[in-house]
Amino acid sequence: MRRYAFFPGCFIQVRQPHLEALSRRILGELGVELVDVEGFTCCPEAVTLSVDKMSWRVMAARNLSLAEELGLDILTLCNGCLYTLRTVNQELKGDEELRGRVNDALSVIDREFRGLIRVRHFAEILIEDLERMKAHVERPLEGLRIACHTGCHILSPPEVMGFDDPYDPVILDELVEALGAEAVDYDLKTLCCGWTLSTYGSREASERLLASKLNSMRRGGATAIAVICPQCFHQFDVGQASAARRLGIEYRLPVFYYLELLALAMGFSLDEVGYRYHRVRSGEVEEALEVIG
Repeated sequence: MRRYAFFPGCFIQVRQPHLEALSRRILGELGVELVDVEGFTCCPEAVTLSVDKMSWRVMAARNLSLAEELGLDILTLCNGCLYTLRTVNQELKGDEELRGRVNDALSVIDREFRGLIRVRHFAEILIEDLERMKAHVERPLEGLRIACHTGCHILSPPEVMGFDDPYDPVILDELVEALGAEAVDYDLKTLCCGWTLSTYGSREASERLLASKLNSMRRGGATAIAVICPQCFHQFDVGQASAARRLGIEYRLPVFYYLELLALAMGFSLDEVGYRYHRVRSGEVEEALEVIG
């Protein structure tokens, strides 16, 4: 078993607990032990605290120090959590003066950042041991045409995140095709889903951006969407339902968090992966999965 300090993040725990429950089960079956860490807090989200970067760093460093005490790398389910924790981890490892200032603040609560661990995303763990994952595929998802949306925070800046090519991301496509599905190409593949804009800017502008993204996916022949980020999942699910009403989008592209697709390929039912909690569902996709089953 590979052991990691489990950092599910706030968004999944509050809005998508079915994804946390499924992640624990699926990753466990793949030989990944998720160790719960008492005291983890919000990562915190970078945009929320953009006006106070020192507080952002101190809060992230506190979380990192908790995993350091256990001697475990962190595994997260969220692109945003990965961005915050990996960025601060790298910043403090490389800047002695900044690390000292952060540790001065942490000393008030008897904590210290030492720079001893790494921060990983579950998708990195899967792609690094792709053959292990493929060995668990019992029901290849042949016939599903999936548009992959990697998300912004895991791709940029590339010198920090180091996950994929931000201009031509392919890793999620590889993960989808490892399940037997077809990863379709589309012209707006690197366009943001618009979640941050809907939360901190204009919902109307966010929905127009989302509609452009969905139309591009549809033109590419997609019948479903794959993501690896809970905020992106929310935008393509709840946001799509809202945009469809406002903008008159007639088709429906259900979104799947990647571990849901993996679970389906491992033989789980739609009900077992939590599909009933999705706002956007599609009879076309449901029928395709019934044929596969």
